[in-house]
Amino acid sequence: MGLGVYVENQVHERRYAGADAGSALQRLVAASNRERHHLVSRIDSYGDTMINLIQLPQLTAELDEIASRKPELRADVQALGALIEEATRARGYLWISGD
Repeated sequence: MGLGVYVENQVHERRYAGADAGSALQRLVAASNRERHHLVSRIDSYGDTMINLIQLPQLTAELDEIASRKPELRADVQALGALIEEATRARGYLWISGD
């Protein structure tokens, strides 16, 4: 099944971001480096991961760094960037549900 990506607002109302978002995130996790990408590389493929408002800018920076090394993943980073912006505007979270 893969990763399910959801955008939550501050009262935890959740919106599913779609299968494409999960596929994009899986590709980015696979391209991450545990030493360099502390948040991305630790997204759990089998459990749940919540990225909070304070962590969202770090996630953005890590995704941008991955795209700078792997330009073929830039579209994936842009798609997730839109979700990160939505979560930030909602003062919420990015919720990732593994298999």
